Amino acid sequence: MQKKLITKLLVATILSMTISTGIAYAKTDTKNIDETNNKIVEEQQKSIINKEKQDIITIKGLSRYDVRHDNRPGKKGETRKSLWRTRLEPTINIDNGWKIKNRIDYEQNYKSKGADKSHFYNRMLYLQGPAFGGTISLGKVDYADFANMDIAYGMIFDDYIKGIKYAYTDKDTKNIYTAMIGNFDSPYNDNVNGKMHYNGKQAYPESDAMHYVGLQAEMPISNKLMTGLAYHNIRSGELEDTQQIFEVAEEYKLDNNFKLGGVYALSNLDANKYDLGNSDQEQAYIFQLNYKGAKRTIPNTYGLWVAYKNIGELATFLPTYTNSFTGEQGYELGARYIFAKNLMGEVSYFNGNDIENDKTKTRWFGRLEYRF
Repeated sequence: MQKKLITKLLVATILSMTISTGIAYAKTDTKNIDETNNKIVEEQQKSIINKEKQDIITIKGLSRYDVRHDNRPGKKGETRKSLWRTRLEPTINIDNGWKIKNRIDYEQNYKSKGADKSHFYNRMLYLQGPAFGGTISLGKVDYADFANMDIAYGMIFDDYIKGIKYAYTDKDTKNIYTAMIGNFDSPYNDNVNGKMHYNGKQAYPESDAMHYVGLQAEMPISNKLMTGLAYHNIRSGELEDTQQIFEVAEEYKLDNNFKLGGVYALSNLDANKYDLGNSDQEQAYIFQLNYKGAKRTIPNTYGLWVAYKNIGELATFLPTYTNSFTGEQGYELGARYIFAKNLMGEVSYFNGNDIENDKTKTRWFGRLEYRF
């Protein structure tokens, strides 16, 4: 109460001083002085209001339910995923743009049995703030390739890395440059992404940390065209070769409704050396056409997409996709719809095959999500 009263008195004092100054100098240059005083008052009022509104702690989050239904050779019509996730994202605002960001997930897996049915995860925890003209993040950081692009986002990696991330935006060109260095857990520690082998031995460790260095540039060439370039370097004590992946992406806005995009990545690893006979495992690429776009805060908005995906095991780690995975290639159709503010529904259909053995598969995925 005292703070609000002091704020009101301060604003009133500023207003009265400004009015008095304007009257005293009215005979000299009334127009210019009035405009200057008005700007000063507006800026001071905005500053006071912003300080009042700034919260020390802000909390965002979501609650979502995912279900995935597979048709595979020998196992047709099997529900492979039934997962409910609740996420909290508290942020502590320190001062001068510095903050501490955290992400905590609770998951209830209805396909697991016993003690594995539910888990708490501390997904990320890092300090972030302005530095060297850009933004620096230190800790367990969320990271993805081409995070500011729609179609190219996260084809190679969308997860968390323990290390340092630096992002810089050029004010003139609007180019976004990102550098990342740190460690992440091996993506081959479960049966989702498959196993890579070298001479009959597993090449990627199941639990060893992977050392990562990444450089990215996202460049708006025009109002319609966005280009992306990236380099990824991955090594481990148990990984015989240092893996290098080069990535390029293009997204072109055809009109207000349609966007066409593609992303391509090439690995330096040889598929034959890793017991992967198909050279398509050495590369990854996506071609996608988007129609409109669902806006989370605007009810009844929707977005549709059609894509062809080849997700080679040697050119990807943890893709962001919910209905297509490493070692697969095929077509995907999808749609999102906003039922109410922050309440979204999503459905997608995948029809393709394993790159290595050409076994066909189809898959449905559905999601209901509420953000707060």
